[in-house]
Parts: sequence; C-alpha cells; structure tokens
Amino acid sequence: MKIFDRQSFRQFLGQPIYSEKHSWGAEDRFKVSENTLASYEELLEGTIYNHHSSFDLSVEIAELGFPLAAKAMRQRNSGNPADDKTQMGNLGEVIGAEFSRAYLGFHAVDTYPKRLNTNVDQAMKGVDIVGLRERTEPAGLLIGEAKCAQEHDKRLVEDAYKHLVKLEGEESSRILRFMKESHRLSGNRELVENTDRHMAKSVPRDYFIISVTLTAPRSPFSAIAEQFEKFPLKPLLAVHIQFSTEKSRLTGLFEP
Repeated sequence: MKIFDRQSFRQFLGQPIYSEKHSWGAEDRFKVSENTLASYEELLEGTIYNHHSSFDLSVEIAELGFPLAAKAMRQRNSGNPADDKTQMGNLGEVIGAEFSRAYLGFHAVDTYPKRLNTNVDQAMKGVDIVGLRERTEPAGLLIGEAKCAQEHDKRLVEDAYKHLVKLEGEESSRILRFMKESHRLSGNRELVENTDRHMAKSVPRDYFIISVTLTAPRSPFSAIAEQFEKFPLKPLLAVHIQFSTEKSRLTGLFEP
C-alpha cells in the first residue's frame, strides 16, 4: 500500500497560491486541481486507509496469487467510515496531519486514533491534530483543528478557533495522555519517551487551523480576526485548501 511521505505530500500540494500575514497570525492557501488529484489518488487513498487501519498485507497476499482474498481482507479490516459527513471530517484531519508533518516539521502522525474508533461512522472527540517535534529537536507541541466541507462556512472556522482557545487552557499532559498510552501498549519506548518530554508545562505551543473545501472563498478566515479581538491566540497558522473536484470524488477515496 502506497502512502504519502513528506516529500510526496509536498509535491502533491505544492506551493501556496496565496500567503498573507495578519495581526492574528499567518494564512496560506492551496489549490488541488482535478489533474493533480488524479495523479496522486492512489497515494491519498492509501494514506486515508493507513490512518484508519493497521492492516497492510493485502498487496503481499495479492502477489501470492490470491487477489480476491486480499481484497476481502482489506475491506474487512478497514476502519474507513461509510457516512459521507464523517468521511469529509476525517479527510480534513488526515490532510491536516500530513500537512503538519510535511510543511511544519511536526511528527503529527505518531498515533492513528481512528484505528481505535469503536464506531467508525461517528467522529472521534478531542483534538483533531496533535504534533510533536522529533527526539533530536527541542520539544514543541502543535495543536490543530481541521474543518472539511463542500462549501465554506464561516461558522466552522469560528468553532475551530473557539476550540483552540479552550485547548489553550488544557494541560499538555491531559492532551497527550492518550498518545502516550497508545505508544506504551505498542511497546515503542522511544515514542513514549518523546511524548513524555512534551508533557511539561514549559513546552511551547503552536496553533493550527486547516480548512478544506471544494470552493474558493474570498476571505476564508475572516472569523478568526473577529475572535482574536476577544481571545488572542498565538502563534497561529491558518491554511485553506481547495479541491477542485466533486464531493463524490473525495468520499470515493474511502472505499477500501
């Protein structure tokens, strides 16, 4: 199964088509054309599956001469949601995690909590994106919110900002407890230690909002300026990504 690495994801998304500095932080906008989506569809599909399932033996089984069995096992072990609303929400979180890793230098895909979701068609609660610095770098925490919808909705961005403000008051240990326990159960001592050092109160935080839509709004983050006056939050990066395609093309990526 092919999935994005940092280099291929940057090639997929490319450079921002628009960047601006605001009093509240920085804004970048990207656009994914229909042709680009077609070129990277296999990688995006594999990455979505990888965020929802740890089963990765279907290719080997198919190469042994059992393609139907491989397909059946891939479908059975898929944690991909079938509900289109949940699919769109999860897509935003997957794109956000990969963006955090490829563009911001955070190791944002240490854990895949969607793999542990007991109800795949219900969105998981909590923080959408949590990023940590690598073990060789000074500790730094990224807290992110992702919104994905067919049409841009100012209220969704406002909700994302308000949730980040709420999370600003949360202890790092509370935010990272699930991640640390997941690493401990998997026996990955290095990731346990790296997560543990990010739990200190002194660890600096970056904040991140990513909005994914099929349209190109004129001012996708106008709601942030309004909220910033009431609840200042820094440093903040807001990213908008437009997919120039049909909604069915994106939800179809979840078919295992």
